[in-house]
Amino acid sequence: MKTVLLASFLFPERLNWFYNHLKTNHNITKNQIFVYKNKDDESKVIVTFKFTLPEEKRVNLRELFPNPILIHKRGNALYTINALNKLIDDQNKELVGNIDYKTVKIDWNLYQNKFILVSNNELSILNIERILSK
Repeated sequence: MKTVLLASFLFPERLNWFYNHLKTNHNITKNQIFVYKNKDDESKVIVTFKFTLPEEKRVNLRELFPNPILIHKRGNALYTINALNKLIDDQNKELVGNIDYKTVKIDWNLYQNKFILVSNNELSILNIERILSK
C-alpha cells in the first residue's frame, strides 16, 4: 500500500457533503481532513487528506474525488511536484535545461502558509490559512 496526500478545491457549501463522502466511501474521518482558506480567493476552500492506494492495481483518483491534486507538504507549505520544478526553473533561469532538481535548496520559510501549484502553465502561489474544523 502507498499513502498519498491529496487536495481538492471545493465550494464551502459542499464541505459537509465531502466529509460524508470521504467517511462513507473511503473510511477517512473528519479528524484526518484539513481545510484551508485561500486568502486570495475565498470562493473555494482547499481540502487535504491522505489516501491509501493499493500497489498492485491502478486507481483513477478522478473517479473517486472531485478534482484531486497530488500534493506534498513541507511545514505549512503545500505544493505539487510540477510547481516545485517550475519554481526552481523560475529561480534559476540561467540554468534551465541543466538543473539538477534534486540538489536545489528551497528556502521553505518563504513559502509557509502558501500553496504552490501550476495553473495554465503558470506558477501560482496562493496564500492559505488552515481553518479548524467544527
